[in-house]
Amino acid sequence: MRSFVPTAAWLVLAFGLTTAFAPNVHEADDGTLYYIAANQPAAPVPPAPAPAVASPVVTPMPANNVVNGGSNGDLTIAITNSYGQPLSLAFDVDAGSSAFRGSPGPTSLPASSVTSYAVPSGWAGRVNVGKINHSDNSKIEGSFYGAGNGDIDISYVDGYSVPITCSVGGTVVTGCNMELFEQECHAPDTPSKSPDGNLAVCSNGARANVDGPPSSFFAPCAGAAYTFPNDNNANTGMVTDTLMSCCVGTSCEASPHQKAQKRGMQSPKANAPSLLPRSRQLHARLHGRSGVHGHKHHA
Repeated sequence: MRSFVPTAAWLVLAFGLTTAFAPNVHEADDGTLYYIAANQPAAPVPPAPAPAVASPVVTPMPANNVVNGGSNGDLTIAITNSYGQPLSLAFDVDAGSSAFRGSPGPTSLPASSVTSYAVPSGWAGRVNVGKINHSDNSKIEGSFYGAGNGDIDISYVDGYSVPITCSVGGTVVTGCNMELFEQECHAPDTPSKSPDGNLAVCSNGARANVDGPPSSFFAPCAGAAYTFPNDNNANTGMVTDTLMSCCVGTSCEASPHQKAQKRGMQSPKANAPSLLPRSRQLHARLHGRSGVHGHKHHA
């Protein structure tokens, strides 16, 4: 008698018949058949594991050139843009003096916004403010060696771009909020235009006249902002606090020193050299002249 050897096809057929007529027969993953009693419930299928949730990534705070307050003992210079258009800010420091905190580079200040920069003791320098980045822009400048030992002033000695005033404790101590471009910038002064063709800077042609007088263009702000190197009546921005608030625009509060300056008046007489308080002497010396307000390129 010939022995029966099941073929693969027979096994498939047999398994199909078995599972068809015996629904309680099941096949394991390895091919083994097993039987589950009719009254025995099938083992519950375990739920699929929840997908792993990635841990949140903590992003470090970005480094920023704008410093609000700085460390204890620093002077904070706040700048409010009330001029109605973006302003260019550029920074300059006298040789051998302390730098701005964060060593900021040229930047833009949007309209209707405020920024601030901190300077440590030993700082002497300036912030150039204007509609374009120009070396003859209006300047916030000064020196600082601790509260009560330094000063801030507004300078149009190099040129005028925008009106600026600065205050301490809510009182304006330096600057001029007049829009000098309401009059013509002509010789000895030199106008410069922005790429859009609008007048942006009036370079001061009287900058070499140490004791003045200023040209007719700059005369309305004489004694409130520096209009020539020894315009020392403009130097009243003594540092009596750790915050100096500066405002750009004609809507900023006016300096009391500009009230007597009316358009159409003749240029004021040149100021005679005078003895300056110790803080003013310090400020002048750091800017290149002994007893005279000056800029580093005027020394």
